[in-house]
Amino acid sequence: MFFTRNLKPFLVIGGLITMFAGVYAINPELALLKMNNLPYDDNYVFLFRHWGIMVGLMGFFITLSAFIVEWRGSIMLYSFIEKLFMVYLFMSNFFNPETAHLNVDFISFAITDVTICVYTLGYWYEQYRNKQKL
Repeated sequence: MFFTRNLKPFLVIGGLITMFAGVYAINPELALLKMNNLPYDDNYVFLFRHWGIMVGLMGFFITLSAFIVEWRGSIMLYSFIEKLFMVYLFMSNFFNPETAHLNVDFISFAITDVTICVYTLGYWYEQYRNKQKL
């Protein structure tokens, strides 16, 4: 029952790490330059800020779900889908020669998202096995 026993600290830590993406909403220029080594382009500031607030709020709600059990199922499902799509984007870049070089600057994001997806699957599997035993 590893995943179930450690779910609350996992949600808090994973949520706080995810919430850090909010810096893209607050200061996209700094985030792109310092965190991703990418040039800042004013034409895309709307998209950077939108992504930052969406992912930052996802992190906030992941953290909150550690303390509000009733919200956990829905938030974990949405988080899993969101993070799985980011893993897909990261993996699909390997096969596109024009964007493959970008993966180097997004490894920390990929590791975080893969970890959250794997942990979520482990938790769901434990819950499924517990229901089968009843």
